[in-house]
Amino acid sequence: GRTDFQALQNCMKNPQVKNLTYIVFDLLALDGTDLRGHRLIDRKETLAAMLQDAPKNLHYSQHVRGNGRENFHVACEAGMEGIIGKKADSIYSPTRNGDWIKLKCEKRQEFVIGGYTLSDKKTSGVSSLLLGIYEGEKLIYAGRAGTGLTERDRKELEKTFKSIKRMEPPFPLAPKPRSNEKITWLEPELVAEIKFAEWTEDNLLRQASFKGLRQDKDPRDIKKEKADDEIQPQSSAIEVEEPMKANDNSVIIEGITISNPDKLIFADPEVTKGDVVRYYAKVAERMLPYVSHRVLSIVRCPKGISQTCFYKKHPGPGSKGIVTIPVSSSDGETEDYFYIENIAGLIAEAQMGTLEFHTWGSRVDELEKPDMMVFDLDPDEGMDLNRVRQGVRDMKNILAELSLSSYLKTSGGKGYHVVVPLQPAVSWDMFHDFARRVAQVMEQKWPDLYTSNVRKAKRADKIFIDWIRNGRGATSIAPYSIRARKGATVSMPIAWDELDTVAPDGVNMAEAIRRIGGNDPWKDFFSNKQQLK
Repeated sequence: GRTDFQALQNCMKNPQVKNLTYIVFDLLALDGTDLRGHRLIDRKETLAAMLQDAPKNLHYSQHVRGNGRENFHVACEAGMEGIIGKKADSIYSPTRNGDWIKLKCEKRQEFVIGGYTLSDKKTSGVSSLLLGIYEGEKLIYAGRAGTGLTERDRKELEKTFKSIKRMEPPFPLAPKPRSNEKITWLEPELVAEIKFAEWTEDNLLRQASFKGLRQDKDPRDIKKEKADDEIQPQSSAIEVEEPMKANDNSVIIEGITISNPDKLIFADPEVTKGDVVRYYAKVAERMLPYVSHRVLSIVRCPKGISQTCFYKKHPGPGSKGIVTIPVSSSDGETEDYFYIENIAGLIAEAQMGTLEFHTWGSRVDELEKPDMMVFDLDPDEGMDLNRVRQGVRDMKNILAELSLSSYLKTSGGKGYHVVVPLQPAVSWDMFHDFARRVAQVMEQKWPDLYTSNVRKAKRADKIFIDWIRNGRGATSIAPYSIRARKGATVSMPIAWDELDTVAPDGVNMAEAIRRIGGNDPWKDFFSNKQQLK
């Protein structure tokens, strides 16, 4: 069974609704004798004997000796809160002394910010965020997050929110303000990453905590992410690795055991997990210079793109083939990120179900000096492809006027990416500001064609020049990466003279493999010595 905090609360309110199961994990006294000075393993042995003929709703808590990492994986994959690790020979202590440790599985996902509250104890700032997810065209209220916000976060968010306030709630069924607070509604244009304990039966978040804004996410793409056993669409809230298990059907590729290689990942065309791994093995030589030694965010679809996909940027317990790196945030907090070094890391990630590789714009040895600038030309829905191609030419010409050579690749979606290699010479702030000004030049020169504004309302019949991915912590899809989209498309480097013949989603895995057998259109990418000053 699995613990259910919401069910317990409901039962306490209405004891007639559900039966409780009581799980007993320790025995501190027996017949007047204090057992707290006895070893845990002895206390549990006595307890197990006592509960042999216990009623059905009274359970002895089984334990497992050793294999802590594996058991933690299993608990997290089953959607449990985590595990407790205990020293078998420890005596009972009413205080924390390290003999017992709690290992929790985190749940995270992105939510759209639809408003914020301010309590009557404050005159300014943000008390909590009102969050939502899209179901079709409707933004559904999902709860609030009031923890995790530093004072700096509250001030910066308040400043950011000023330009997107609205009178009416963006939620069809909006929450009512509590007695001691005021609600300010916002245009649903910002996305936050939230850590939380669980979804309640009312489809609201419990113990939601703010982790940061996600500028690389389109709010319209934010859907509810379900646990694996619920067959989720676009994310797993649990950032835990699934152990690689060999079976009779497993194969070995580049020295790594690939489980379930016949599992269908794409339906049209039919592409199996084995096909995905073999693809990355074949393109590794071309791909690794752009991916290795760069902080990664990845998209995994272990059950195929029609079911489970999730975004992951932090290493989980027992990660294989990766290197962990601590990265400090602007508020001084440090979190672990990860990167790969070689083909083994690439294949290990593919074995875990990774389809998409997204990279930082800097290498780990020069983390604060970016060297790869990416402009994503994102057209409005239904725009003629010739207009998009002209936008790419205009971007190339603007960069050329600045004496910058650029390179072209397909996005695997609806636009193209123009990529500028640079020497690692300037800070993230200067790098980010330069990218913004390039996009603004495009906008000012052709105001009817392009916009540098991320807001959806400003994009009507225009191409959004997405420069935002050039900020510290933002990522872009790596060259040669598969996209987790229908058709098994690839973000493929192409030559400039191929712009009129190759569509943004015109290269799939099979075509990508055929192409790497020919000339490399980006062969001088890393020999380019241009830099910002």
